[in-house]
Amino acid sequence: MVGGIAMIELVVIRHGQSVADIEGRHEGRADFPLTDLGREQAEKLAMWLKERYTFDMIIASPLKRAKETAEIIGSQMNQPVIFNDNLMEWNNGVLAGLSREEARLKYPEPEGGRKYFQSVEKGESMIDFRSRAEHFLANLLHSIKDTEDKTTICIVAHGGIITMLYRSFLNLPIDTNVWLATGDTGVHLWRIQGDKRVIVFSNKQEHLSFNC
Repeated sequence: MVGGIAMIELVVIRHGQSVADIEGRHEGRADFPLTDLGREQAEKLAMWLKERYTFDMIIASPLKRAKETAEIIGSQMNQPVIFNDNLMEWNNGVLAGLSREEARLKYPEPEGGRKYFQSVEKGESMIDFRSRAEHFLANLLHSIKDTEDKTTICIVAHGGIITMLYRSFLNLPIDTNVWLATGDTGVHLWRIQGDKRVIVFSNKQEHLSFNC
Protein backbone atom coordinates (compact mmCIF):
# COMPACT_ATOMS: atom_id res chain seq x y z
CA MET A 1 0.00 0.00 0.00
CA VAL A 2 1.29 3.47 -0.93
CA GLY A 3 -0.13 6.65 0.62
CA GLY A 4 -2.97 4.64 2.17
CA ILE A 5 -4.24 3.43 -1.21
CA ALA A 6 -3.83 -0.20 -2.27
CA MET A 7 -1.89 -0.80 -5.49
CA ILE A 8 -2.65 -3.35 -8.22
CA GLU A 9 0.10 -4.34 -10.64
CA LEU A 10 -0.64 -6.25 -13.82
CA VAL A 11 2.37 -7.94 -15.40
CA VAL A 12 1.08 -8.69 -18.90
CA ILE A 13 3.06 -11.12 -21.06
CA ARG A 14 2.86 -12.47 -24.60
CA HIS A 15 3.73 -16.13 -25.16
CA GLY A 16 7.01 -17.26 -26.69
CA GLN A 17 7.61 -18.05 -30.35
CA SER A 18 5.07 -20.53 -31.73
CA VAL A 19 5.16 -22.90 -34.68
CA ALA A 20 2.70 -20.64 -36.55
CA ASP A 21 5.06 -17.68 -36.11
CA ILE A 22 7.82 -19.39 -38.08
CA GLU A 23 5.45 -20.94 -40.64
CA GLY A 24 3.81 -17.59 -41.45
CA ARG A 25 0.30 -18.73 -40.58
CA HIS A 26 -2.74 -16.97 -39.20
CA GLU A 27 -2.89 -18.13 -35.64
CA GLY A 28 -5.83 -16.74 -33.67
CA ARG A 29 -7.70 -19.79 -32.39
CA ALA A 30 -5.46 -22.25 -34.25
CA ASP A 31 -3.77 -24.09 -31.38
CA PHE A 32 -0.08 -24.24 -32.26
CA PRO A 33 2.52 -25.11 -29.59
CA LEU A 34 5.73 -23.26 -28.80
CA THR A 35 8.86 -23.94 -30.80
CA ASP A 36 12.05 -25.03 -29.02
CA LEU A 37 13.14 -21.39 -29.18
CA GLY A 38 9.79 -20.36 -27.72
CA ARG A 39 10.30 -22.66 -24.74
CA GLU A 40 13.82 -21.28 -24.26
CA GLN A 41 12.41 -17.74 -24.35
CA ALA A 42 9.85 -18.72 -21.71
CA GLU A 43 12.54 -20.24 -19.48
CA LYS A 44 14.60 -17.04 -19.66
CA LEU A 45 11.51 -14.99 -18.94
CA ALA A 46 10.59 -17.15 -15.94
CA MET A 47 14.03 -16.68 -14.37
CA TRP A 48 13.87 -12.92 -15.00
CA LEU A 49 10.43 -12.68 -13.41
CA LYS A 50 11.44 -14.74 -10.38
CA GLU A 51 14.20 -12.24 -9.58
CA ARG A 52 11.79 -9.29 -9.71
CA TYR A 53 8.24 -10.28 -8.75
CA THR A 54 6.10 -12.23 -6.35
CA PHE A 55 2.79 -13.00 -7.98
CA ASP A 56 -0.48 -13.37 -6.12
CA MET A 57 -1.96 -15.04 -9.18
CA ILE A 58 -0.94 -16.28 -12.63
CA ILE A 59 -3.76 -16.25 -15.19
CA ALA A 60 -3.36 -17.47 -18.77
CA SER A 61 -5.07 -18.27 -22.03
CA PRO A 62 -5.64 -22.02 -22.40
CA LEU A 63 -4.27 -22.06 -25.97
CA LYS A 64 -1.09 -24.16 -26.11
CA ARG A 65 1.42 -21.40 -26.82
CA ALA A 66 0.25 -19.29 -23.86
CA LYS A 67 -0.45 -22.32 -21.65
CA GLU A 68 3.11 -23.63 -22.11
CA THR A 69 4.61 -20.22 -21.44
CA ALA A 70 2.52 -19.74 -18.30
CA GLU A 71 3.29 -23.23 -16.98
CA ILE A 72 7.02 -22.62 -17.37
CA ILE A 73 6.63 -19.40 -15.36
CA GLY A 74 4.46 -21.16 -12.79
CA SER A 75 6.96 -23.99 -12.41
CA GLN A 76 9.84 -21.57 -11.86
CA MET A 77 7.85 -19.60 -9.28
CA ASN A 78 6.19 -22.66 -7.71
CA GLN A 79 2.69 -21.35 -8.41
CA PRO A 80 -0.39 -22.83 -10.10
CA VAL A 81 -1.78 -21.31 -13.29
CA ILE A 82 -5.43 -20.33 -13.65
CA PHE A 83 -6.77 -20.61 -17.20
CA ASN A 84 -9.38 -18.21 -18.52
CA ASP A 85 -11.05 -18.51 -21.94
CA ASN A 86 -11.50 -14.74 -22.15
CA LEU A 87 -7.72 -14.45 -22.60
CA MET A 88 -7.77 -16.49 -25.80
CA GLU A 89 -6.62 -14.75 -28.97
CA TRP A 90 -9.02 -13.14 -31.44
CA ASN A 91 -11.43 -15.67 -32.88
CA ASN A 92 -10.36 -15.43 -36.51
CA GLY A 93 -12.85 -18.02 -37.72
CA VAL A 94 -12.06 -19.50 -41.13
CA LEU A 95 -8.61 -17.88 -41.17
CA ALA A 96 -7.26 -19.97 -38.29
CA GLY A 97 -4.24 -22.02 -39.34
CA LEU A 98 -4.16 -20.80 -42.95
CA SER A 99 -1.00 -19.44 -44.51
CA ARG A 100 -1.08 -15.70 -45.17
CA GLU A 101 -1.20 -16.31 -48.92
CA GLU A 102 -3.94 -18.94 -48.70
CA ALA A 103 -6.04 -16.68 -46.50
CA ARG A 104 -5.58 -13.75 -48.88
CA LEU A 105 -6.80 -15.82 -51.83
CA LYS A 106 -9.69 -17.64 -50.12
CA TYR A 107 -10.98 -14.90 -47.86
CA PRO A 108 -9.85 -11.50 -49.14
CA GLU A 109 -10.64 -8.53 -46.94
CA PRO A 110 -13.36 -6.19 -48.22
CA GLU A 111 -12.14 -3.02 -49.91
CA GLY A 112 -10.87 -0.67 -47.24
CA GLY A 113 -10.60 -3.50 -44.70
CA ARG A 114 -13.15 -4.83 -42.23
CA LYS A 115 -14.92 -2.32 -40.04
CA TYR A 116 -14.72 -2.82 -36.29
CA PHE A 117 -18.33 -4.09 -36.28
CA GLN A 118 -17.73 -6.67 -39.05
CA SER A 119 -16.51 -10.18 -38.30
CA VAL A 120 -14.60 -12.66 -40.40
CA GLU A 121 -16.69 -15.73 -41.29
CA LYS A 122 -17.25 -17.90 -38.17
CA GLY A 123 -15.19 -15.44 -36.13
CA GLU A 124 -15.69 -12.39 -33.96
CA SER A 125 -15.68 -8.68 -34.75
CA MET A 126 -13.38 -6.17 -33.07
CA ILE A 127 -16.39 -5.08 -30.98
CA ASP A 128 -16.82 -8.67 -29.78
CA PHE A 129 -13.11 -8.93 -29.10
CA ARG A 130 -13.01 -5.66 -27.14
CA SER A 131 -16.07 -6.71 -25.14
CA ARG A 132 -14.33 -9.92 -24.13
CA ALA A 133 -11.28 -7.97 -22.94
CA GLU A 134 -13.47 -5.52 -21.03
CA HIS A 135 -15.28 -8.40 -19.34
CA PHE A 136 -12.03 -10.06 -18.28
CA LEU A 137 -10.47 -6.88 -16.93
CA ALA A 138 -13.60 -5.65 -15.14
CA ASN A 139 -14.19 -9.03 -13.52
CA LEU A 140 -10.55 -9.31 -12.43
CA LEU A 141 -10.42 -5.84 -10.90
CA HIS A 142 -13.76 -6.32 -9.18
CA SER A 143 -12.54 -9.56 -7.60
CA ILE A 144 -9.58 -7.81 -5.95
CA LYS A 145 -10.98 -4.31 -5.38
CA ASP A 146 -11.29 -4.67 -1.61
CA THR A 147 -7.71 -5.79 -0.98
CA GLU A 148 -5.76 -3.65 1.47
CA ASP A 149 -2.32 -4.66 0.22
CA LYS A 150 -0.40 -4.51 -3.01
CA THR A 151 -1.62 -7.17 -5.45
CA THR A 152 0.55 -8.34 -8.36
CA ILE A 153 -1.04 -10.45 -11.07
CA CYS A 154 0.69 -12.13 -14.01
CA ILE A 155 -1.36 -12.40 -17.22
CA VAL A 156 -0.03 -14.59 -20.05
CA ALA A 157 -1.84 -14.21 -23.34
CA HIS A 158 -1.50 -13.19 -27.01
CA GLY A 159 -0.63 -10.04 -28.93
CA GLY A 160 -4.17 -9.26 -30.06
CA ILE A 161 -5.90 -9.71 -26.72
CA ILE A 162 -3.09 -7.79 -25.00
CA THR A 163 -3.84 -4.85 -27.31
CA MET A 164 -7.54 -5.10 -26.41
CA LEU A 165 -6.72 -5.24 -22.69
CA TYR A 166 -4.49 -2.18 -23.16
CA ARG A 167 -7.33 -0.28 -24.84
CA SER A 168 -9.67 -1.33 -22.05
CA PHE A 169 -7.16 -0.38 -19.35
CA LEU A 170 -6.83 3.12 -20.81
CA ASN A 171 -10.55 3.49 -21.61
CA LEU A 172 -9.79 4.12 -25.29
CA PRO A 173 -12.74 4.38 -27.71
CA ILE A 174 -14.02 1.25 -29.42
CA ASP A 175 -12.93 2.43 -32.88
CA THR A 176 -9.43 3.54 -31.87
CA ASN A 177 -6.54 2.67 -34.18
CA VAL A 178 -4.04 2.40 -31.30
CA TRP A 179 -2.18 -0.94 -31.27
CA LEU A 180 0.36 -2.23 -28.77
CA ALA A 181 3.53 -3.88 -30.07
CA THR A 182 4.42 -7.07 -28.21
CA GLY A 183 7.25 -9.38 -29.24
CA ASP A 184 7.96 -12.95 -28.13
CA THR A 185 7.66 -13.03 -24.31
CA GLY A 186 7.38 -9.23 -24.28
CA VAL A 187 6.47 -7.93 -20.82
CA HIS A 188 4.21 -4.97 -19.98
CA LEU A 189 3.69 -3.51 -16.51
CA TRP A 190 0.44 -1.65 -15.81
CA ARG A 191 -0.36 -0.16 -12.41
CA ILE A 192 -3.60 0.92 -10.76
CA GLN A 193 -3.77 2.98 -7.59
CA GLY A 194 -7.08 4.59 -6.74
CA ASP A 195 -8.35 6.33 -9.87
CA LYS A 196 -4.89 6.49 -11.45
CA ARG A 197 -3.86 4.05 -14.18
CA VAL A 198 -0.21 4.05 -15.21
CA ILE A 199 1.71 2.32 -18.00
CA VAL A 200 5.05 1.70 -16.31
CA PHE A 201 6.76 0.02 -19.28
CA SER A 202 5.90 -1.86 -22.48
CA ASN A 203 7.29 -4.82 -24.42
CA LYS A 204 10.37 -5.35 -22.26
CA GLN A 205 12.48 -8.21 -23.64
CA GLU A 206 15.84 -7.78 -21.92
CA HIS A 207 15.57 -11.32 -20.53
CA LEU A 208 16.10 -12.73 -24.03
CA SER A 209 19.77 -11.71 -23.88
CA PHE A 210 20.35 -13.86 -20.79
CA ASN A 211 22.14 -17.20 -20.94
CA CYS A 212 20.21 -20.05 -19.33
